[in-house]
Amino acid sequence: MKRDVDPTTATTESGSVRAVSRAWQVLRAFSPERMSLTPADLVRETGLPRTTVLRLVETLAGEGLVESGQDGRIRVGTSLIAFSAFAETAWTVPPASLARMRALAAETGETVSLYVRSGTRRVVVGQAPSPSTLRHVVEPGDVLTLSAGSAAYVLLGLEPPDVREELVARIAEETGAAPGELGDAARGAAERGWWVTHGEREPGNSGLAVPVPFPEGGAPARPPVLAVGGPTVRFTEEKIPGFVAAARACARDLAGTGLPPALY
Repeated sequence: MKRDVDPTTATTESGSVRAVSRAWQVLRAFSPERMSLTPADLVRETGLPRTTVLRLVETLAGEGLVESGQDGRIRVGTSLIAFSAFAETAWTVPPASLARMRALAAETGETVSLYVRSGTRRVVVGQAPSPSTLRHVVEPGDVLTLSAGSAAYVLLGLEPPDVREELVARIAEETGAAPGELGDAARGAAERGWWVTHGEREPGNSGLAVPVPFPEGGAPARPPVLAVGGPTVRFTEEKIPGFVAAARACARDLAGTGLPPALY
C-alpha cells in the first residue's frame, strides 16, 4: 500500500528537504530590481506549480519572510531585516583586511576578490575593485562556477584528494565540464600553490589566484583564496610573476588581519 508523502518533509535524491529548497527558490526570485512580484511572476521565475507557490507564500508570510499586499503582489517581509543585519555582520571582511585588498588592487591595477567554496560553487565574500575603468566585475555575494577559473582550481586544490575527487565528479556532472581536465587543473594548483587562467569563464578576462595561508590548526572551516582579475591584455607573461608575488604577500597579511567571522 502506497503511503502518503508529507510535502514538508519529502526529500530530493541528494537528501535535501524539498520544501526548504522550494521556499528558497521563491525568496531568490526577489532582487533589488524586483522587490514586488505577483504570484504569476513567482510561478514563472521558480518554475513551480501555482498551487505550490501559493502554499509556500502563505508559509513564508506566516514567518514574516514575505508579505502579501491588498493589491495581490508579494513583497519581502520585515523578518529579513534582522536576518540581513546578522548576515552582513557574519560575512563582512574586517576593515584592515579590506584595506590590504585595496592596496593590492592599487598595486596591480586589477580587481581583487576573496572567494570561498560553497558546495559545488564559489562565492565572492569580499572585493576591492580595480582603479581602471576597464576591469573585472564581480560583487560580494555573487555565486560562480567551480568548473572554470583560477580561483575555482585553487579552491579545489585546497581540498583533500578524496574530497577533491568527489567534488570534481559532481561538478562535471552538473556543468558538463571534462572531469579529467578539471582534476588536472585542481592538482596543478595544489602543487604549484597558485594558478592563472585566460578567458575560461569569460572571453578576454584573466584571473590569478592564491590560497590564504594559515598555520596548521588555525585555518578557518572554509579556507578562502585570493584572486586578482582583469582584462587578458594586461595579464602578460612579464607581469604574472609580479602578480603572484604581490597576491601571496597580500594573502599572508590577510591571515593576520582576519577574515569574515562566519568562516571560523
